[in-house]
Amino acid sequence: MGCGQSKSGGGPRRKVATADTHAAWSPAPAGALRSYLGRCLSFPCYPCLFPYAVFSQCDATVENAQWWRKTFAGVGLAIGALGHSYIWRRWGSAGSVPSSRKHWLAHLGLLFTWDHPHAWLAYFSHQLVEIFAVNRKSNRLEEGKLHGPRVLVVGNGPSAVEGAKYGDEINEFDEVVRFNNFQCKVSGLEKWVGTKTTVHFSDGDLYPTYKEYYVPGATVMLSLFADRFIVAGSYLVLRGGADLQTELTNRFLMDPETNWIDKASIDRLKADLCLSGVKHPTSGMLAIDYFIRKEGVQLPVYIHGFDFFQRAKMHYYDEAEPLYERINNKIGVNLHEPRKEKLYVERLIAEGKVKFLKDRHS
Repeated sequence: MGCGQSKSGGGPRRKVATADTHAAWSPAPAGALRSYLGRCLSFPCYPCLFPYAVFSQCDATVENAQWWRKTFAGVGLAIGALGHSYIWRRWGSAGSVPSSRKHWLAHLGLLFTWDHPHAWLAYFSHQLVEIFAVNRKSNRLEEGKLHGPRVLVVGNGPSAVEGAKYGDEINEFDEVVRFNNFQCKVSGLEKWVGTKTTVHFSDGDLYPTYKEYYVPGATVMLSLFADRFIVAGSYLVLRGGADLQTELTNRFLMDPETNWIDKASIDRLKADLCLSGVKHPTSGMLAIDYFIRKEGVQLPVYIHGFDFFQRAKMHYYDEAEPLYERINNKIGVNLHEPRKEKLYVERLIAEGKVKFLKDRHS
């Protein structure tokens, strides 16, 4: 699919947003009534979104956001108008009740499967124009302000709560990195996985915006936001559209302290893992790669709870995970290459760049 210019000099200049121009955000709880409503309304949108998700390869830039804003609005309005016009000609002139019912049901069907998703896509593209323009230099990691050189990356695999209880040892690290909907608040788990979190990596579900997963003071990093324009859009679609937390999502992504892995780093890791098509690295793999290359980090970077999805149980907190999140997990794992990531981590261990926490004192 086409796109606009991906070079920063190709479009009109925009004023760069700073910390003084963003509104503060606060996390909201999961399970709100409007979230259930939004998720129900989002299901008919998926067939329309699928071709864009698979075939669009545009970079996440201001210029491409401007191009897609016009494209989504134009395509949505043009084809929507043709569709509604056809429905009116096909069933609108009939006077019987069954034909009238078909008429309005067809209009509603087109509304929810075509008009509705394109309206959201155009709106989110408009928001991304501003989001991409925000200066992220105030992000702690962007500034290079590590809490210290010792880094531990805690995965969500079931091995995190097996064997020795490393909770206290985990809390002693300078930087403790966790992912998505990790669990530290469930009684008893802190003995194995600790409670300290200094960096929170998140995928498109934007878990830091949930009160249940929010960690005050943790630096937020988005895993794949910069991968492609359409991936960046998904970070607004899931929380802002499907959960109907649009204002919260906009404020969160406009916050200069919210940052993401840059495009070059994502592409380099994809090449190292030999990924192709829509396959992409996990948040855990991106975090490991980020910190082994980060200036000021003492190698090896330690890891814990990484099982590379080789067990029937996906996360150590499966029992406490809501059904909606478990469904997303099953879908999302198919977009990764766990076997390749395992081999890559084994190579990093052989090079002395990474070490499992259980082997720290061996």
